[in-house]
Amino acid sequence: MSWLLQQRGNLLVSIQAYTFSLMFLLKTNELAQIFTKNSGFKVFSDLLERECTEDHQVAYNVISALWIMSYHDFSLKFFEDYSLFIIERAVKVLDFFNKEKVVRIVLLLLDNLKTSSEGCHEIMSDIAVLNLVIKL
Repeated sequence: MSWLLQQRGNLLVSIQAYTFSLMFLLKTNELAQIFTKNSGFKVFSDLLERECTEDHQVAYNVISALWIMSYHDFSLKFFEDYSLFIIERAVKVLDFFNKEKVVRIVLLLLDNLKTSSEGCHEIMSDIAVLNLVIKL
């Protein structure tokens, strides 16, 4: 995990392999905690802003990793952080891709976050997630 976090600025592997590795490693609770302690959500925010709008597989990998992280109480504060724009950027991916698997994983992420905390409710209300779901 540490190696992956250090590689972010200068990748030695493809972006698809990088995001898949993150998704795979975050399934382990201890590694998920290490990831959050080492500014991992900043990595997600950056990926959602750039690479996730260019490649649907990268978007799927990143949002799947976010979905995994949404099950952990220690990571919820990062979803609520207005400066990271995690929820907003995850939903924005749907403007770029309408692949079924991308739509499905975004909806699964939103489903987890709707029961998690008031902060996530506020953000989802601010960005009109209900209108998006109705449109879908």
